[in-house]
Amino acid sequence: MSLARSLGFEVEATPDERTLADAIDRVVTAAPRRVIVCGGDGTVQALITALAAVDKDQRPELLILGGGRTNYTAQDLGTHQHPERLMRLAADPHFEWAQSRRHSLIVRQHGQPDRHGFFIAAGLIDDVIRDCHRYRQRHHDARPHWLYTGHASSVWRVSQLGLLRLLGRRSFAHHPMQIDAAGLGALAGDLKLVLLTTLAHRHQLVNPYAERGRGALRLTATRQDASAFWRRLPRLLRGRYHSRMSPAQGYLSGRCDRARISGLERICLDGQEHDYRKDLEVDVLAGPAFRFLHP
Repeated sequence: MSLARSLGFEVEATPDERTLADAIDRVVTAAPRRVIVCGGDGTVQALITALAAVDKDQRPELLILGGGRTNYTAQDLGTHQHPERLMRLAADPHFEWAQSRRHSLIVRQHGQPDRHGFFIAAGLIDDVIRDCHRYRQRHHDARPHWLYTGHASSVWRVSQLGLLRLLGRRSFAHHPMQIDAAGLGALAGDLKLVLLTTLAHRHQLVNPYAERGRGALRLTATRQDASAFWRRLPRLLRGRYHSRMSPAQGYLSGRCDRARISGLERICLDGQEHDYRKDLEVDVLAGPAFRFLHP
């Protein structure tokens, strides 16, 4: 923050949700040409949701610096490391930035506000993320150690959950759902993995989306009884699907512009927990495009 001020930037500190909301309101009102965000995915998600209502010509260029526990959006753009260096480049009027466009995704259910973001996890992944959140909350005050509160805490907790599952001391809930992906297909049953994103995940080890279909929205879902799941998991994680990894075998993956989900109760949207009514359908669709800067 001190570096940003020394470089002449106007700085908004947002230590809590209220100050974040106030800062975003000021950004929307002022309509600056460029906004630099140093925060996690939840901060980016809140800003994107507000900017989605702004006319596309009034949306600022966004430079996303990795400053949170999760930085999937910044990683996708290659701006998650060396924030000080990127900040200094942003202060150089002669530096020429590359620019990429990313669509948001919109989560919509009757009776709830539209929410914009870039990554949705549901089913088993949502269960694990929420467990990690509770784990950090329990230990934050009692044991303020990096193993319980830092970036490594999620890896540590997931390892614990895996061991407990192998020992038969931990089970996870069933998630009966149906996903209808426009132009891609449908999958119904007890769904284990449900992931949706508009991020590219280029050059990343984990990119679990098949290059099938068309559209800005990418999704992957697997049924609990998916054929040869563990044997095919390495292929799934790299997006290397073959013809036998289809809805008939319990796999649905690829691109579309809209997915309708029945039976969905909970999601994590960019790491933020949201609950939905199980008896009402949830639509996930490709949203507006935003301009992101990167070296």
